[in-house]
Parts: sequence; C-alpha cells; structure tokens
Amino acid sequence: MINLDKRRINFVKELPLDVRAKVLYEYLKKGTSNRNIENIVDELRKEDGWQAWSVIHFYGFSGVHKGKYPYLTLKRVVDDITLIQEDDLEDFHLTFNVSKGDPAPNRILFNEKDGKDVFRNIKTRQGQHKLRKIILQNYGSKCAMCNIQDERLLITSHIKPWSSSTHEERIDPQNSILLCKLHDALFENGLVSLTDEYSVLLNTEFDYDLHGLSSDLNFSIPHIEPPHPLFLRQHRIKFGYEKN
Repeated sequence: MINLDKRRINFVKELPLDVRAKVLYEYLKKGTSNRNIENIVDELRKEDGWQAWSVIHFYGFSGVHKGKYPYLTLKRVVDDITLIQEDDLEDFHLTFNVSKGDPAPNRILFNEKDGKDVFRNIKTRQGQHKLRKIILQNYGSKCAMCNIQDERLLITSHIKPWSSSTHEERIDPQNSILLCKLHDALFENGLVSLTDEYSVLLNTEFDYDLHGLSSDLNFSIPHIEPPHPLFLRQHRIKFGYEKN
C-alpha cells in the first residue's frame, strides 16, 4: 500500500462519496486507466491522472487490482466506502510503518472477484493498525518479557496464529502480546509460553545459555486486556506444555 501525504488525503476527503465510488468502480471493475477515469468523471477533469490515482490509493488499491472485479456494482462500492471511517483511514496513511510491525503493505489478503468483499484488505489493515495502537498503550510501549522500548523492535504478537484465527480473534487485544522481535520469535516457535497466571514457561529441550539468552524471564501483565487464558492454553497445548 502506498501512503498518501496530508495534501492528497485532504483532496480525497473533500470529494463527494459518489465521485470516489465512480473512480473505484471504473478502476476495479472496468480496468479504466487513471487518465481516462478523469475524462469520464466530470468532477476530476484535471487530465493528469493524479486525482484518480489519489482516490484509488487512499482506499488501499494499486495496479494489481485493476479490472479484477468484473461483478462489482457501483452500488456495492458506494455502500462499502460509506462504512469506512475516513479519519481512521487517514491516521493509517499518516502513521503506517512496516518497520514498526504494521501489516505488510503489499500483502493481498483477499480474492473476491464477485465484488462482495472488495474492501476486506484495507479493513483488515485498519483493524491491525488499531490493534497495534491499543497493544502499545496496554503494555506501555515496552516488551512484555524484557526492557526493550524502541517501537521499531516491538511486534504485535498473536497468541493464536493469524492464519488460524477468525477476523474477530485477529483484532482481539487479548489474543495479542507486545513483544520485541527476539521474544516474539521465541514465543512463536514455542520456546517460551505462559501459564494462565502469566508465569513464563521454558522449553526444556532448548539451551538458552548456549545461545546467550536469558532464561530468567518475567511477564509484565498489562493493566487492561491481558492475554486470555483460552488462547494461552491453546498455545501450551500446541507446543507440548500440557495435554489437551
């Protein structure tokens, strides 16, 4: 996803919703070029392509989506963009940063050619972006297992893996822990886990000293929305800390 600056964001937000919808409809369904869209949509007659480009990228689309939705309807586009919170999307554009653990910008999370859920990609990224802000606040922008506080080194780590989680679980703060990249890797691979009381469990087959890693770990429990015992138990079962 390409991040728009404040000027382009303001330009898009000032356009009526029906104009934005026409741009997206032409691009996503018909594969019309940016320049030709501006010849079709009267409100965009600048004929340089950048106005249509701004609308398309504001909603998280790019060249890979051009003409990919033959069953999309104009009404569907209008209905969908009406539900998207513009201020949240603006914040996403202005603060999105992959190096800080935000979702990868070019990862395509949908393949809905029938037009039923064309906007799932941007909705998912928005949800992840909001989740990260919540988790940073809950954990005081500090790794739950060490003293690292540089946000570039902190990850919103899912307890139940993203790939097997429902949409609700993916954005649930109680299915996430703020960890540095090292402890995220240890947790993701089951080399550490947590009890329901948030004591750290260590994999007895892994030699921490050999790798220069401390085995003296304590978990900093957040003041609100701590990890849910259901997700923690699933993690322990998955990596053999307890039986199902």
